[in-house]
Amino acid sequence: MIEAIQRFFDDRMAPEPAVAATDDARLQVATCALLLEVAHADDEFSDAERATIVSLLRQRFGITEAEADRLLSLAQQEYDDATDLYQFARLINEHYSHGEKLTVLEQFWQVVYSDGQLEAHEDALLHKLASVLGLRHEELIALKIRVKRGL
Repeated sequence: MIEAIQRFFDDRMAPEPAVAATDDARLQVATCALLLEVAHADDEFSDAERATIVSLLRQRFGITEAEADRLLSLAQQEYDDATDLYQFARLINEHYSHGEKLTVLEQFWQVVYSDGQLEAHEDALLHKLASVLGLRHEELIALKIRVKRGL
C-alpha cells in the first residue's frame, strides 16, 4: 500500500522531463537563431560563419556535429519565420544568467570575426543585441577586443 502511494506521488509530483527538454530545445534554437542573425547581418552567410556556428553549438550544448547540423536547420526555419529577433532574445533573457549571456555575446563576436572582417551592420547589430540582453557597453567592447585579439 505504501509503495502504491509513493508511486502515485512520484508519478504526479515529479517534474515532467519532456517540459525541461522542451525548454532546453527552445533555448538552443533561440541561441542558434541569434547566431544566424549575426551571421546574416552583412547579407552573407559564409562557409566560415557556418563552420564557426556549428563549432560553437557543439561546445555550448555538448552535441555532436550531426546534432548541431540539425539544430542549425531548425533554427534557420525559426529564423526565416520570425518577424524579429526579440522572441529569441526574450528566451535568453528569461533563462540565461548574466555570465551565460556574456558567453553568448562572445560567441556573437566569434561569428562576426570568422570571416576576418567587421562590417558596420554587424557592429550595430551586436550593440543592439547587447542592449536587448541587458549587457553593458563596456562588456560588449571587452568581449569584442578579446575575440579580435584571439584571431
